[in-house]
Amino acid sequence: MRQNQIHPETSLIGPSQVTPNITETTGSVDQFAVGEIDASPILNRTSTYGNNTGNVDRRPPTPRESEIDREEATMDLQAINWEHHGPGSWLSICSAPGVQWVSAKAGTTRFHEIAQGLVMGWTKKLTLSSDTIRERCPEPGIENAWKYVSAYFENSRDSVFGVVLRSSFESRLRIHFQNANRPDEDVGWYALRNAVYAIGRRVAVSMDETRDFAEIQSESLRFFHNAFSVFAELLFRPSGLMAVQALVVMTSFAELLGSPAVEYMLCASAVRLAQSKGLHRQPSRAWNLPRSEVVHRNWVFWAAYCYDKNIALRSGRPSAFDDDEISCEIPNELPDGSRSDIEVIIAAIEHAKICAKISKQLLSARAFNQSPKSLFDTMETLEDKLRMWRNSLPDHLTLAKQNDYQPLRNSYQCKANILRLHYLYWGSVISLNANFHYPWISSLLARQEPFFEDRMLKSSTRAAEASRQILWTLKDTELDTSSSSPIVFYFPMLAVINLFIYILKIPTLETVESDLALLDLASGHFAKVHFLTSSQVSFTFAREIVGLANKAVRMATMVAPRSTNRSSAYSPDPFSVNMSGEPVSL
Repeated sequence: MRQNQIHPETSLIGPSQVTPNITETTGSVDQFAVGEIDASPILNRTSTYGNNTGNVDRRPPTPRESEIDREEATMDLQAINWEHHGPGSWLSICSAPGVQWVSAKAGTTRFHEIAQGLVMGWTKKLTLSSDTIRERCPEPGIENAWKYVSAYFENSRDSVFGVVLRSSFESRLRIHFQNANRPDEDVGWYALRNAVYAIGRRVAVSMDETRDFAEIQSESLRFFHNAFSVFAELLFRPSGLMAVQALVVMTSFAELLGSPAVEYMLCASAVRLAQSKGLHRQPSRAWNLPRSEVVHRNWVFWAAYCYDKNIALRSGRPSAFDDDEISCEIPNELPDGSRSDIEVIIAAIEHAKICAKISKQLLSARAFNQSPKSLFDTMETLEDKLRMWRNSLPDHLTLAKQNDYQPLRNSYQCKANILRLHYLYWGSVISLNANFHYPWISSLLARQEPFFEDRMLKSSTRAAEASRQILWTLKDTELDTSSSSPIVFYFPMLAVINLFIYILKIPTLETVESDLALLDLASGHFAKVHFLTSSQVSFTFAREIVGLANKAVRMATMVAPRSTNRSSAYSPDPFSVNMSGEPVSL
């Protein structure tokens, strides 16, 4: 289905069911949550727990029921663009049960509209225009080309991994301009240099606040589309390592703020091509490859690995790598001529390995068949690994703890590395605890046992703490045209959503006022993103849920005193609200 092609007349409820779409509903939250959300063309997962009849069973799902829809919390957007987002994804809150839970807790029907706006805004960025990707545009002249190349190698994230060797690339570029009149038949080289131009164009003007973002993005997209125009040739024509490099660099461009969010498919293609060339295996000594070539091959592979594992965890989708098939060694030296910090690269790789375990052992379809006790044990094991990883970071890569937090004073590249590692750690903590923090997921695992309730509380507390750690840094986060979307958009949005959920779950804690202030800070951050990008990246979700959170707190404090005891303020039943929207006395 084409992007944004929405059919408002009907909503898909099951494999063979089609029901009328109720677009206007008045009355209680009960009517809204079970009627309007169920029929929404955007949030099309049914939120009724029973057959779709006039006598609807409105009970939340529990393990005591004979059938549990373990996929209901996924967000596949099939009425828009058929894009799947798993239960642990940041968009899970926009699934039907997520919307139902928030609407009931906040005592409002507005969240359906807010969630719909977030989904629609994000979906617009998930595809490319069919017209632009078929056409090739003129490449930059020699002066601008060297300017973009210099910016790419000196300030882009790719340069940290050594995906592209500067000396080799620049030598090839000189030959290219010396033979400008000859036909360019090497599609790998064509795609790579245009991908480098695309990122370099963004980086080169990142500090120039007088330039319009829309203009800069339009120019850089032309080079990206040049690279994409040979996408099929990269995969299906004879190629070498340069084709893999091109796809990795294109993935990096797709992660820049405001770029088309097509990194999942680009990275998967890079991974498949890399594996088809054996990069996931350590080269045999019998091949007699030069040491420098082995080192470069391995760094390209591990760069693709890091992208793949992080993208998989963010989206709730499967990784393209099977870790059991990997024998490629992590080099203990940098490629020739590289000025990168090898400790940064190794830290990112080791973290990506933990991401792989989180995705497979906690958030996969198979993981949901485990007992709660098994999931808890796995969470604790992985959290220990994550904590050990963080403690192993050298001092120059560790962000000060919250009580001693000071704005970063290091170099631009060092600040970017520190902030990325900081967000990777706390984002992973949130992912670790998602199963038991998100009420629409934990309800599928619910047990009326003190152990289970205490562990759910611990998961929610950990997710909230991780969210605060991310949001505290926003006031000092530098935004520019070369900013990474995961850093500027994904992690802040993930923190906003999880702290919002925590406030709704336990609205009477003394920490609630400071938590609401952090949501206000996040709202200002996304307003800055809106301004920086000339409205091209505009999400009002954070601003709108601040009002809902404040309302929920006011409602809760009318029936329960403000508490410093988290356990006394916590409701073990994640659906313990009256479906009329009024909070239950705790």
